[in-house]
Amino acid sequence: MEKKRNVVFVCVGTPKIVGDSLGPVVGDMLRKRNVNAFVYGTKRRPITALNLHGYRKILDTYHRNDLIVAIDATMGNLEDVGKLKISEGGLRPAGAFRKNAAKLGDIGIMAIVGEREGDMLLQLKTADPAFVQKLAENVVNLLVSVKY
Repeated sequence: MEKKRNVVFVCVGTPKIVGDSLGPVVGDMLRKRNVNAFVYGTKRRPITALNLHGYRKILDTYHRNDLIVAIDATMGNLEDVGKLKISEGGLRPAGAFRKNAAKLGDIGIMAIVGEREGDMLLQLKTADPAFVQKLAENVVNLLVSVKY
């Protein structure tokens, strides 16, 4: 029988920018719920572009055979704002700004916090905290509803 893989949640973003804080908020909520998984990325220890490389090394060293679910805020079409998108093959952190970023995770969960139009950084900075909190709750509810 094959050894069951652990689940690892990698919550990307910074609490310094409201629209980009979704990942760390999700990380805090998952920890509060005591999920049966590894959780990286919280408000106290966020995963950002500045330290992502170090976390990739941790994942490669300690979680090589585990199922990695990457969670991040993203920008999208206006009609998709507020929706969650799930992708097989992970996601590209900061993909709205760096198109060539390496993929992260086996599964990607992207919460669309703003429109991929105009000044996206300004949209992230001026996002409604209650809106981001609600999206984070939707992500957590989805994740805890899955049996793993």
